[in-house]
Amino acid sequence: MVAVMTFHAATLAEIAAGLNRDHSRTYGQRGKLPQAFFITDQQAVARPQTVIATLPMGCAVIFRDYDHPAREKLGAALSLSCAKRGVPFLVAGDEPLATALQADGIHLPEAQMDQVVKIRAAHPRWIITLSCHDPDAVCRAADLPVDAGLIAPVFPTLSHPETGTGAAATLGLAGVTAMVRQTTLPLFALGGIGPENIHQLIGLGLAGIAAIRGFAEIQDDVRTPPAR
Repeated sequence: MVAVMTFHAATLAEIAAGLNRDHSRTYGQRGKLPQAFFITDQQAVARPQTVIATLPMGCAVIFRDYDHPAREKLGAALSLSCAKRGVPFLVAGDEPLATALQADGIHLPEAQMDQVVKIRAAHPRWIITLSCHDPDAVCRAADLPVDAGLIAPVFPTLSHPETGTGAAATLGLAGVTAMVRQTTLPLFALGGIGPENIHQLIGLGLAGIAAIRGFAEIQDDVRTPPAR
């Protein structure tokens, strides 16, 4: 079981680190960025603390869980878990909550792009990331004081079942490449990324990856005995 976990962890974390390192050498970075983001979603990953406890170094956490009935309490617990491990902790879409939890930064949905300048002025040291779903959003983000863009969905993802049926398009490798080529803003791939497909992102110019279930799958490998 340990061998399986080690292989998957090394594949996901080490390839993400390689993407981050290559991007930094080619483009430079606006400050030191993580190589990967674990995004919380308790409907998809019921035990985020367990993932954080074994999250590879060089990663960060984005606390999403917008609709959680005790979001502030859960955020405080996850913030503490991150602080104990020295993992940067970002809050999604809520500047007051990020401030209250003494977060290291904020992740903004594309619809909140107009808040970036105000938030940067109030929190000059924060890591600020922004969701981007098309080339136009990437171009607009590049003109803002953000540290990185999270582009999605790259592959079909369970978070958006319509991408698996073909009812909604994914960016695909061609879409990712097109976005990367039009900006020097560090871009992180999000959507359906796991140990089984992350190698397809090598050489595209990304700064790293973001995942919900990708890191949680490592935990599943630890708990599930291998087939005999």
